[in-house]
Formats: sequence, C-alpha cells, structure tokens
Amino acid sequence: MLKDLAKAALVKSRTTKYKKAVNAKSSAYDKWQHAIEKQNVITAEAPVSYETLESGEIVPHKLPEPKIKVIPYAKVWEVSENKGDENMIYLFVSPKGKLTRRATEVVRQYFIAHPEHNLVYGDEDEIGKGGKYIHPFFKPDWSPDSYLNAFYIGSYFACRASVMHASGGEYDGAVRMLGGTSNKRNSPEQVGLEASLLSADVLFCMIALHEHAFAKRTGLEFPVGHIREVLFHRNPEQDVFYGRAYHNSRHMLLKPTTVSIIIPSKDHPEVLKRCLESIVETTGGEPNITYDIVVLDNGSDAKNRVRYGVFIGKIPKKNGLTKINYLYKLDEFNFSAMCNKGVKNTMGEYLLFLNDDIEAVKEGWLREMVSQAQLKHVGAVGAKLIYPDTDLIQHAGIANVRRGPVHKLQKMHDNKSHYFGYNRGIHNTIGATAACLMISRQKFRDVGGFPEELKVAFNDVDFCYSIFEKGYYNLCCNHIYLRHYESLSRGLDNLDPKKMERLAVEGDTLMRRHAHLYNVDPFYSPHLTEDETISAIIPREDYTPVEDIPYATVSIHDKGIKGAREDQCLRVGCEYNGTLDNWLYGVTAEGNSEGYYLKGYSFVIGSDNALFERKLLLRLVERYEDGAGPVGPKVYSFPVYTWYRPDIRVRLQDQVNVDLTGYKLKIEKGLLPPGYYQIGMLAIDKTSRLKLINWVPNILRIKDNHGRR
Repeated sequence: MLKDLAKAALVKSRTTKYKKAVNAKSSAYDKWQHAIEKQNVITAEAPVSYETLESGEIVPHKLPEPKIKVIPYAKVWEVSENKGDENMIYLFVSPKGKLTRRATEVVRQYFIAHPEHNLVYGDEDEIGKGGKYIHPFFKPDWSPDSYLNAFYIGSYFACRASVMHASGGEYDGAVRMLGGTSNKRNSPEQVGLEASLLSADVLFCMIALHEHAFAKRTGLEFPVGHIREVLFHRNPEQDVFYGRAYHNSRHMLLKPTTVSIIIPSKDHPEVLKRCLESIVETTGGEPNITYDIVVLDNGSDAKNRVRYGVFIGKIPKKNGLTKINYLYKLDEFNFSAMCNKGVKNTMGEYLLFLNDDIEAVKEGWLREMVSQAQLKHVGAVGAKLIYPDTDLIQHAGIANVRRGPVHKLQKMHDNKSHYFGYNRGIHNTIGATAACLMISRQKFRDVGGFPEELKVAFNDVDFCYSIFEKGYYNLCCNHIYLRHYESLSRGLDNLDPKKMERLAVEGDTLMRRHAHLYNVDPFYSPHLTEDETISAIIPREDYTPVEDIPYATVSIHDKGIKGAREDQCLRVGCEYNGTLDNWLYGVTAEGNSEGYYLKGYSFVIGSDNALFERKLLLRLVERYEDGAGPVGPKVYSFPVYTWYRPDIRVRLQDQVNVDLTGYKLKIEKGLLPPGYYQIGMLAIDKTSRLKLINWVPNILRIKDNHGRR
C-alpha cells in the first residue's frame, strides 16, 4: 500500500512538473512576439540620388524618406480622391484587428532598404484570450499561383503611391468603382467586409500586374516583397482569407495539346497494369488532350517482360491515348537517365513523369496539371498524392529545410485543412516529387533535363531547384489527388547502412550543386517546423538558437547501461547528426571548429511520457560490407536539451504527453575518440525501475583534431 502511495505521489509530481514545462514552452511564440515588438527597428541607409554639375562634378543628394499613410481596406477607393505626396507609402489594413506597434516603421524602413520593390506584404497572427498572440500565419514569399487561388496576402499590404498612380488613374477608377458598388449594396457595417473581399484584393492584383508579378522571374529575384515578421494581429473571429479560401476550381486549357507520359518500371507488370488502366479510365471527357505513354524497363526478367507486353497490348486506345511504347534495356538503375531517355523517345508538348505505382482516381487530374503547366511563368507541376485505402497524405509539395528537401504533411490526414490550407488548392512550392510531375518540353530543355549524376535519390529535387533558379515558379496541385502505392510501412532509406550512406552522399551532392539554397525556401517560412520526419506544419515554438544550447556532459558506461532492456516501444527519430559547422553554415562549410550537433524526437509508445527521463546514447561501431556492429559494450550517455514538439502531439494524438519529446544535443569537439558512433536513446521511468534502450541505424562520424575520421 505504501509503495503504491509513494508511486502515485511520484507520478503526480512528474506529471505536474511536465505540464508546467509544457505551459512554459507552449507560450514561446507569444513571448517571442512580445519581445520582438519591444525591439527597435533597424534603420536602413537613406536612398541617394546623384546630380551632375556643369563642372562635371557629381554631387550626391539624400532623397527624402517616405512617409506612411495607413488606410483601412474599407476606404481603399478614397485614395484616388487625394493623390497627395508621390513619396508616400500607403499601408492598407483590415478593420478586423490592429497593426503592431512597430509595423509602420518596419514597412517604411523596408521600402528604404528595397528600392526594387513597390509592393510588399507580411505575416500576421491572432489575438487570443488575455491578449495572448496565437495562430501566426507565416506566409510564403511571393507565390503568384497561390495568390490566384486565394487572397493569402490577408490583413495588410503596402505600396508606393508613385506606382499606384502611375497609370493615370487606372487603379483608382477600378477600385473606386468597387467601393461605390459596396456602398450601394450593403449596410455601413458590411462595407468594410465587402471592401476587404473586393477592393483590397483587386487593388493588390492590379499593382502586382504592373510589377510583372505573374511573369517568369529574372533568376532568384522576386517582384513583390515579403516582410517575414508579424506586423498585424487579427481579431479571433476573422478568417485570414476573408472567406476566399483555397478552392477546387476547374481550370481551362489555352489550346488543344499533347502530353507524353514517361513511366520507369521493372518487374512490376501488375502494378503497371493498374496504373495504365487508371490513366485511361480517368482521361475521358478531355477532347483537347491527346497523349502517348512510354514505359522504360532497365532489367525485368524474361517472364515479366512477356507480361509487360501482354498487359500493354490489352490497354484500349481511347480517351485520348494514342499509343504505348515499351522500351527495354538491361542497365543499372539510374532514374534520371531513364527519364531523359523517355523524353527523347516521345513527342508530346508536355511531359508527365509518373511512377508505376501511381493510380489515377478521378477525372480531371490531367487537365488540371496541363492547365498549370501551360502558364508561361510556371515550371514543374506536381500533384497531391494519397496513400491507398486511407486519407493519409504521402505528398503535398516539397519544402527545403536546413538539411535539405522534405515532404511536408507526410502521413497527416487529408480530411482536414492543415496550416492555412497548405493541403488545399494550388500552392507554389520549391519542388514536387517526380512520382507525378509535369513540365513543358521547352522548359525541360531549358533546364537540361534530370541530373544523371544523381542516379537514385534527390534527382527530382535537383531538377525542381534548377527550374526555380531559371526564374520559373514550381507548384503542387493540392486540389486534385492521385493514389501512391508506396507502402505506409516502408522504412526510410537510413534503415539500411549502405542506403543511408548513399543517401547522405547524394544529399550532399544536391546541396553542393545548389549551395545558395542551403536552408533557403522562399515558399516555406523559416519560422515553421523544419523537421524531416514528423511533418505537421505549425510554428516552431522553440526559439532558442542552437548557439545558446550548452554543450552536453558525457557519462561513460564501460559495461553498458545496467538494468536496461532493448525495446522497440521506445521510438527514436534522428533528424540531424553531423558537424555543427555544417548545420550552421551549410554543407560546403569547411573544418569542424564548433563540434557536433544532433536533433530529433523520442517517445515511448503506450506509456505516459511525462514519467520518463531521456538520455542520448552513442556506441562505437565497426562498419562491415553489409552493415555495422558495436565494437564492444562501452556506451556513452548524454543529457539532452528538451525540445517542445507540438507537431508530434498533432501527429500522435493517441499517445500520452508527447509534447516534450524533442531533443537537441551539442557535443564539444575532442570529447569523444574519433570513429563511427551508432545513435540510441535511454528512457528511464522515474516512478519505477524500468529502463528502456533502442538503437537506430543513424551513424555519427567523429573526426580527430585534424579533421580525419
């Protein structure tokens, strides 16, 4: 009885402490935002003009700094009645909330620092109970196709008066007309909302058109500015899109066209048969699209080659299908080379790269992809992919986080909208998977095709990055979906040490080829979760810089962890393990002066995670031809920095107290002998004697003081 009472007291104490820590961590965004609002705005250097005197001397003159005029959305049209100072900046705002204390000065300094921009918008959040700041909307940089689907600009934007009045009242007349219409139709209380839906949107669109914001970019420069700071707090009842959320419109083709579908396949005739049949059955009713298919086989056995021929021969030539070619050549697997070969053996104006385990579900998907790919400013077009027999998302676009490309929202339910409609409508993204990817033949040639040096992994990402660098906008059609029969239970490549090393090499190759994109994604805010595995998209809500985390102390266990048992119920994810230099400065960073950094998550399935204390484990391993194994029983353990992971709570709603299951760890250079170390985790139940261990295949490479391994 006393033992039970003592344990109950321990449980209560641990749970109380845990909840207090969660409350403190979960307020990180509110505290962070309040701290930002107290900071002084960084002053930009005043703009300068130059006058040439009769003597030939060039004299600099400081230009007058712009003034800010705040105008409610409901009075957008009134700007035309008093044009005022051409050096004025108009800051248009929703009536449903308030600007931050520093907003006007931030906007003013932005325009001083960015003479190339005449139009800008920024981030916003919501005022919750007690004035707490919640639900921040960290927006992408200028995303023309996202904008055409919804007014994601939201509660405020700003423009230069000189540009607004540049076309002799073109903007003024149209906006005034909309304002007058709103006044006639609605009561005074409705005017603000009507103007928000019409006048502000139309005004923004017209200025964006003037700025050529719906055209192909020149390199990496964006025609519309984005301030990555929350400058507006909207009211709780206000929808950020003002009723114009991402929709599922039927888009039209500019003209009749042809598509070539390129499908690599090997030893999967039944899988391919399902794919081909689904394409034919879902492309009816598209009289303006005809298409051919080429199947590329790099080494099926004789029996399967015959079955391929039989299945392909039975596919009916209907609903726009003109022919199917089957190309066989025994060769090593090189996805890029196969795709490039497919392009050379087809003639379609548009190219659709498709995995053989894709199944088309509903009519209209091909038209929707072509309708986007035909736009001059659009590069690669992807589609939302769903796991079979579920509503779980496999792909909704690629985001480029610090350590490279990830599928955001992977294995999240599609029956609800995530992060301001990320899985709805059409979104510009830095890339999309080649499991289903379309591009025009001309743009494919412009980029140079798939990179054949990347044979297995990241080739589609490299392709998309190259398209982006050319000035095109990639996008993902999340208003349509196809099924992807990639197994839900399929392990990550790093479950095999050989595959893990190959993946690491090809990942480094990708980032070296696009080093300037390290930790850069214009379409995914750096203020959002950057995890690579559990992919809910929500604010990070842990704003402690890596540099501020102390180096961990080490305990050495020569004979292993006494009393601990290995158990798969202890789940461990390692999202980064490498040098701190690479984490902070990029994959091309030289040296190792900062030590090592590891981050990830760990939780115990079916248990109350508030009861466990965690320690990260490392053990020295030998690497074999087919894997790796421990050198001996010695284990190194480290206390970890606890990382608040609300994304894991969202993902694992059936588990108990998983908010604080993230971990971060810094290891000082020279602390461990050089070698290869396997990563594991120790979970200690502080209310009992239970100790659990689990090891994962991730390997940390420790170098000697001269940088050798």
